[in-house]
Amino acid sequence: MKNANEYLPEDILIPFFGDAPIVGVEIGVMGASGTVAMLNRMPNLKLYAVDPFKHFWGKGFEAERDQAWHDENFEHAQRRVEEFDGRCIIVRMKSDQAARLIFERLDFVYIDGDHNEDQVRRDIRNWLPKLKPRAILAGHDSQIDYIRKIVRKEVGEYLDGDDFIWFKRFE
Repeated sequence: MKNANEYLPEDILIPFFGDAPIVGVEIGVMGASGTVAMLNRMPNLKLYAVDPFKHFWGKGFEAERDQAWHDENFEHAQRRVEEFDGRCIIVRMKSDQAARLIFERLDFVYIDGDHNEDQVRRDIRNWLPKLKPRAILAGHDSQIDYIRKIVRKEVGEYLDGDDFIWFKRFE
């Protein structure tokens, strides 16, 4: 059985982009499973992997884990992407900060970081203008009601993928 990290490239990204060179952003890296899945399946991909790898009290989900856990995930992620010869740049900061520092036009953005309602909205608003005219904006956890509502309000109708992935194609 595939997980979300496998569905994204194989069911959404690869059919859309093929083997053309692409640049993407993954928001929310944790242990780099999704990062590695995308890099393995798309040798044409340059990926910015954005995650603060930091404990945040009151944020829920993985953000509530202690700082040692986050530091361990950061080190693990760094080791896992070494084999991809610079095709992956780990950006250890909040998504809002990274959006102000990454100027490259993007083929896709995948949002699976801070699940706070306001942050999901900001992630969409911050990253949407950075997409090329032909691009994909995607995210995880579409089973959460407020995420579905935010996505619909910010980008209109979208498609549902497997494992609670939502995505919008811009063509």
